[in-house]
Amino acid sequence: MRKRQDGAAWGAPGLAGYGLLVLLTAMAAFWGTAELFHEGWFAPYGKYLVFYMLPMLLLMGLTLLALASPAAGGALIVGGAVAFTIWRYLRLRAIQAPIVHSLWIMGLVLALPGILLLLESWRQRRSGGAAASGPGSPWPRRRQITAVALPLAIALAVGIPSLVRVLHRIPLRDHGPVTIHGNGVTLTFAGEGPGWLYSNRHPIVFEGTSYTGLSWNEIALFGKEPVGFEGKRRAGGDGTQEPVRNASQEEFDRYNMFRYIDPSGARLTRQIHDTWRLPSAAELVAVLTRHGANAGGRLDPRTGAARYATTPDKEAPLWDPAMEVIYYWTATSADPGHALDISYSGRVRPVLKSSAQDYRGFRAVRVERAHPGAQTSSEPEAGENRGGTAPDEPPDRG
Repeated sequence: MRKRQDGAAWGAPGLAGYGLLVLLTAMAAFWGTAELFHEGWFAPYGKYLVFYMLPMLLLMGLTLLALASPAAGGALIVGGAVAFTIWRYLRLRAIQAPIVHSLWIMGLVLALPGILLLLESWRQRRSGGAAASGPGSPWPRRRQITAVALPLAIALAVGIPSLVRVLHRIPLRDHGPVTIHGNGVTLTFAGEGPGWLYSNRHPIVFEGTSYTGLSWNEIALFGKEPVGFEGKRRAGGDGTQEPVRNASQEEFDRYNMFRYIDPSGARLTRQIHDTWRLPSAAELVAVLTRHGANAGGRLDPRTGAARYATTPDKEAPLWDPAMEVIYYWTATSADPGHALDISYSGRVRPVLKSSAQDYRGFRAVRVERAHPGAQTSSEPEAGENRGGTAPDEPPDRG
């Protein structure tokens, strides 16, 4: 009777390291597929398929390598985890974001399978079982199949219904202004121009300079001297060691860029017109749709959570499904360091006011009752309508 060699040469460290790798690969498959259809699905479609699947493919390859050589696999995993953690740390420092404990915890979790595999390699050498991982005694094939088949099955399980959903979105055929009758509100949204940032291919232009991925700070402090976006992302912290000073709700209401858009919505100027404003989080929740019907959204004023009768989607007329913007800034400041944005799926969340990504834009709405006569000064007068909320409403504090 043949002696069974079903992985008997591998001890507890190796089995634990293998199990963690399979788990991480499965998580990467879920995350990558979900994110592909959440933020990576825009024209040209499928362009970022490899980008979002890369973590799964890398972990899958490392798992197969570790099955053949735990020493080589473990060393690569530990080295990769250290390199990723250092890169992430330097990236957070560069944008002056807080360094949270989860950064180090994530680095340890990523390195742990590699540490266990290195322990397994050391154990095999000590016990004289190094040959167990060589060509004469390979790891059982079913372990290799599991390492590949499980993540792929998860990717398909998440991807197929997501693909069906995005293929049934209502496309946008007109980038002009549109009036949307929402859940208790009616808003006229800006068309293509400075009031609608929906793609980095269609940037906001001010005095000959193009801008994409604007932060809430830059939007909020546009009218504060010197008028414009330059140097206002971190309000004094740009390129220096000074702490970030974020715009307040009062500063947003007084200086926000939408007050300076001309009545036609075609130009961003140095004069106040008060024809356009940025909608609040509650207003955007109320106008989101699914398959052309209002999603029945309401923002709970006590908890700040958005509730919907049906989950909204990225579709016309509010969104352009073919473009990369999937979040809109709102006029609502959440706290001194964060403002609220909203995703096409209806999630309202606090985001750093200095944060700027190409997948976050905005869409202004027309002020129902503009001031009788535009200001000619670039500095608003104290006590006038601030432009971040409707004229008869107090600022929405979220």
